[in-house]
Amino acid sequence: MRRKIKPVILLLFFLIIPATALCASKGQVKHLTSITGNSEIGRFGLLGGIFFDENRNRLYFTDTTNGRILAFVFNDEFKYISKFTGGGALTSPTSIVKDSKGNFFVAEPGKGNVLAIDIERKSIKTIDFSAVSGANPIYPGNMAIDSEDRLYIADKANQRILLFDSNLQFKKQILVKGSRGLKDVKVDETGRIYVLSTIDGSICVYNSEGNLLLRFGSRGSGKGEFDFPTSLAVDQKGLIYVADQHKNQVLVFNDKGRFLYAFSQSGWREGRLYRPSFICVNSSGRIFVVDRANTRISVFE
Repeated sequence: MRRKIKPVILLLFFLIIPATALCASKGQVKHLTSITGNSEIGRFGLLGGIFFDENRNRLYFTDTTNGRILAFVFNDEFKYISKFTGGGALTSPTSIVKDSKGNFFVAEPGKGNVLAIDIERKSIKTIDFSAVSGANPIYPGNMAIDSEDRLYIADKANQRILLFDSNLQFKKQILVKGSRGLKDVKVDETGRIYVLSTIDGSICVYNSEGNLLLRFGSRGSGKGEFDFPTSLAVDQKGLIYVADQHKNQVLVFNDKGRFLYAFSQSGWREGRLYRPSFICVNSSGRIFVVDRANTRISVFE
């Protein structure tokens, strides 16, 4: 006769086993650490975007509520080193990227602006959008920067990606056709452009010329489908990581758009996510997730 497993035993199993072990296939992903506020830097507010500087081994992210950029250096652990507020010039910063010359670019969607910041010279200027036409005022969302220091801005109001050269001159736009809810953009080392739309849960991949190469993804409750995707990232192997805010998971796809596995689940304990809103992956394969409702950055590898 088959023995019944008591509910208490099942409950203990789910409490003890790490969240990553329950969801990731063959243990691909494990939780490393979490970055949280402390007495030195104060409490985090709502966190915006993340950028990892490979050359300096530094992690930068925006604290939107407190109008600041925070910098951490990684040696054996992540250590806080500095903050930047621009003397109050940053009001509600979200997406952040950095070029090879050390210039930061920060989106402030509420103002319809992207700021170009030289922290060493304490210089802040607004990127000129006057050459960009459109039916609606520009609403900058997430951004990306490529190996040639070209800047890509997701214009959510007009469903397009705006491309600026390294001198911040507007070059062209890529219209994201057939998708709804443009949210995020990333560029890989080969120049391929990845675009995420939240409302229909689609991911479009373009070549460097802006020609569509691949489209995949959908909203739904099935395996590999999205509930409310908010951000994507691409690693050096071509794997595509998508943070889903309502599933409280990261879904992973290969370079052909085939679903591979998911990791993490809803919760407040280390390794679990609650309303993840942004994701990036560095060259070492570390995965940084803005764990928004838990007010922290969760780091996996």
